Amino acid sequence: MKPVIPIFFSVNDAYSPFLATAIYSLKENASRRYAYRIHILTDDISRENRKKLQHFADDEFEIVFYPLSERLLALPGIERLQQHCFGAFGSITIYFRLFIPALFPQYDKAIYLDADLVVPGDISQLYRERMGNKLVGAVADYSIQKITPFMQYIDDYVGVDHRNYVNSGVLLLNCKRLREENLAGRFLDWVEKYGLETVAPDQDYLNALCWGGIHYLDPNWNTMPSECVPEMESPEIIHYNLSAKPWLNEYAPQEEYFWHYAAGSGYFDEILARKKAFLLNPEAVRHYRGAIRKLIRMAARLTRSERSFRSIITTRQELRLCS
Repeated sequence: MKPVIPIFFSVNDAYSPFLATAIYSLKENASRRYAYRIHILTDDISRENRKKLQHFADDEFEIVFYPLSERLLALPGIERLQQHCFGAFGSITIYFRLFIPALFPQYDKAIYLDADLVVPGDISQLYRERMGNKLVGAVADYSIQKITPFMQYIDDYVGVDHRNYVNSGVLLLNCKRLREENLAGRFLDWVEKYGLETVAPDQDYLNALCWGGIHYLDPNWNTMPSECVPEMESPEIIHYNLSAKPWLNEYAPQEEYFWHYAAGSGYFDEILARKKAFLLNPEAVRHYRGAIRKLIRMAARLTRSERSFRSIITTRQELRLCS
């Protein structure tokens, strides 16, 4: 029997076409020396979309759907989180990746992926990455490295060095260690006691709590296309982060990878139709392009706050998992 690699996604129904593109790319390039179990956490994927996504399943590539909120609400103390969903996202589902180790105790190690990406590389190589005793493996988020308000926010509010602040869209989780350190429980305690507003809720908490316990992956495992940085020659994962999404732009850096895999997703015509409709809707385009500016303004406002991750951790270093 082949070793099983567990991989997690968390999406809603509207994101099904992009999830299918991600799964297709992952399967096309994954080593057949392993079997894969794809966990899709969702509350609302339609029966039709589930059927289309299951098209990728076979004996060694299992696709399983889990009711996301039902799983989260089964956790002790989760009701505290619902009262503190601040920031750019108003739902507890954005925090799901932080609870994978607690919700799936059968795994000592797992991969979490956002759905706005493609995987030209062999995902088993990421899983085999040696982490030692570190808590998570992730890539430094260079997509914000040249945006001054974000850099200041990370340094002064989140309380970590912006040069080593990681993106949470691709995570290699040391589930065993994260359970030992009680990430889920300590995160919920943080939220209940301090209820801090955040620009990137799960990502900010992940960096603040796990600082000192992060294994930095090769940037090829989470390349984030941007006009500000050169394209990487051999990307293993291309993450269309922030405003770089090919289905929302006339042109996006490294979009050729996305369209290549979208052609095998079963949703190619639908994705093209969505893109056309979006670009022909000036109000939708303005809202989309204004979203990043809104986050930048929010980051600048929070940076001026007296109460922050940095101010709290300065007096209570034990709040970090690796204190």
